[in-house]
Amino acid sequence: MESDFDAFGHRSGDTPHGDGHGDTTRRNDEAAAREALSALDSDRRMLADRIRTPAWYYPLLAVATAFIIGSPGAGMPGQPVLVAFGCLGIVFLSLAYQRITGLTVTRTAGPRSLAIAVVLGIVIVLLLGVSFALAATGHAAWVWVTAIAAFAAMWAGGSLYDRAYSRELRRGR
Repeated sequence: MESDFDAFGHRSGDTPHGDGHGDTTRRNDEAAAREALSALDSDRRMLADRIRTPAWYYPLLAVATAFIIGSPGAGMPGQPVLVAFGCLGIVFLSLAYQRITGLTVTRTAGPRSLAIAVVLGIVIVLLLGVSFALAATGHAAWVWVTAIAAFAAMWAGGSLYDRAYSRELRRGR
């Protein structure tokens, strides 16, 4: 009983050195792979266009951040009110962004956007620490400087993050 398959499980003639049928299959597979990669690239670009952040997002996020960072200067009972408004602002911004884009972004697109997010987070936490230190040492009147710095850092850093995220998403990292 003679088999139609060689020792590697290929049908006789389906190898590149056979009767040419294998070459046709390989060309079809390569074309299908190119088409799939092209479709993925197109989807990635469409997603990057769809996920574009509205112009009002980062200024409002900066205001919410400034409320939180500036809250130690308000003392009691103003501090928890500012923190509450800042947190509510961030929640409503996130919900609005999700409603507008139909997407929820839960991770960075690549190493550059991750680095920007980490640096921005460190800057904001440090500014909050400075605000608490100023308030604790009797210099609460100067906390507004940290709130303005947080506002500027969030607006500029958020916009920078957005550009990096879009670039990385379009390139597939």
